[in-house]
Amino acid sequence: MLGRDHALSGGLAFTAVAPLLHVTGVHLAAEIALTAGAGVLPDLDEPGSTIARTFGFLTGAFAWIVHKISGGHRKGTHSLAGVAVMTVASLAAGSWQAGARATGGRPELWWHLVPAGLILALLFSAGFRALHIGGHHGDAAGIALAALVIWKGWDVVLVTPRNVPVLAVCVALGMLAHIAGDMCTHDGCPLLYPLSRHEFGLLPEPIRITTNKLAEHWVVSPLLLAGLAYFLWRDAGFSLTAPDHLAGRLSRRHHHVPHAEVACRASSTG
Repeated sequence: MLGRDHALSGGLAFTAVAPLLHVTGVHLAAEIALTAGAGVLPDLDEPGSTIARTFGFLTGAFAWIVHKISGGHRKGTHSLAGVAVMTVASLAAGSWQAGARATGGRPELWWHLVPAGLILALLFSAGFRALHIGGHHGDAAGIALAALVIWKGWDVVLVTPRNVPVLAVCVALGMLAHIAGDMCTHDGCPLLYPLSRHEFGLLPEPIRITTNKLAEHWVVSPLLLAGLAYFLWRDAGFSLTAPDHLAGRLSRRHHHVPHAEVACRASSTG
């Protein structure tokens, strides 16, 4: 699949589960963009991919190293083991960053922010590049957004019952969405690599798609956009009625106050 559709699938994955994570507003928008970037992360094993071109020769050289270590394109980074490695790395970066914030953000601990900052800058910029947002300024916008998220600490907000930093959740969701998309193509993905090189698919072979052909452009892309639009609409409604959201509290007060007033009036007239 194209980088654009991988990024859309990543954003779609996060919007689908956002109500379970109680993420709303600007925070929600930032995490959607982050997961869109994570949607192209598995292609870091290909030096010519969208994410490998994000920061020029720096990411290109890193992609070459990943290509060699992971066994080539659609090998290690397109497996469950690859998802686990990337998720644990982002979990460690988020936890290290959170440790610095817990001490009051002392200047001497600024280097605790570096790993998470690098991951955020790469994913935001790669997502913008894949979605053709910002043109030549997309990388700068990604770096700026990463700095904002680090400053606000939005990436280390604890979600899920196990209190996992949302950065790790975004990386896992984006990578899984990418792999699911590639499993709809003719090549499939080696989910159990390096234990097995068998390539698994989600669709029967006759109806699997070919990258950058009519089916992707006229079926897959519109479906991803429609799904993303629907979940954004749903999440916007959820954010306005969530119990911890200001609008939700105002809405509940609007519904309950009149009943209290009626009771008071009844007792005063009685």
